[in-house]
Amino acid sequence: MKTDATRDRKLLAASAVTQIVAMLLSSSASAFVPSPSSLRTTTTIEVSSTQIFHWANRFDERFEKQSIILDDESPVVKTKLQPISEEFTRRSILSIGVIGTTLSTLLSSSLPANADFAPGGTLLDRPVYVTYGNSEASPSRAPNNSNVLFAQDNYYKFGAAAQWIEPGSTEFPKTMPFVPSQQRYDAFKKFNGRVKTSVDQILKIGSASSSPDVPDSDDAAYQLRALGLLANSFLASENTGTTNELMLARWYINEMYLRIGDYKSAMEKGDEKEAKACYGYLNKAMNSYLTLINRSISSKVGEQFSYL
Repeated sequence: MKTDATRDRKLLAASAVTQIVAMLLSSSASAFVPSPSSLRTTTTIEVSSTQIFHWANRFDERFEKQSIILDDESPVVKTKLQPISEEFTRRSILSIGVIGTTLSTLLSSSLPANADFAPGGTLLDRPVYVTYGNSEASPSRAPNNSNVLFAQDNYYKFGAAAQWIEPGSTEFPKTMPFVPSQQRYDAFKKFNGRVKTSVDQILKIGSASSSPDVPDSDDAAYQLRALGLLANSFLASENTGTTNELMLARWYINEMYLRIGDYKSAMEKGDEKEAKACYGYLNKAMNSYLTLINRSISSKVGEQFSYL
């Protein structure tokens, strides 16, 4: 039997959600939520509890279940906050508050049926899946981005795959973040050799005759984490924080990580056509990464990297 303290914690959590919703609806939160006067008076926004629970569950599915709370005693929580699944986490309580506020105040019409959340929590008016925007992205990526090296990447934020960058191109992205040349110089000096080792290793597995000749994607021979560390110093600073360009670089590194696994799996199955395709996408990911990094390598920093 649940203790009074447990019930009190549940009611306190429910009260906290109410306070959060009230705060977001107040005029002090006008920078984030449209004020009542800015809404069209001819439009009445109605959001059912079923919609709120549905989207709260969709949001909460992006996280692993933790600290499950099953409600069977508190009438307030059970009738007003319990999701359709009849179980919710502490994350879910906040999710319901956030989703209820978002749907009630920011939307003047129903969400598209295919709307979804990016792994990072952004609600998008389109579907979210790992190959959205680039059909050549690895289908092995987990929908919640849990099986990659760097969780916070382009897919995490935008719920979409990035486009490839042609070697030497400056068309995408349009601009690059400002990072002090000394910071880039120090990072280049430290990681230059490890990046070249990574390139050489990917070239080496391209001539592998069987899957045992291809190290697992988390093998240190690929130096993929070093690629991420170099990107941290090239594409972000204390002033910029985590930039979109850094998340883009991480996405390319994650694609390398996934495609190495895809390549090895295809070889294990004896599927030469699929193995060749996976290796080709692996090369595209590496070249895209190198092109992005090379744009930050001036003559003061060092010599640009060669492409595959």
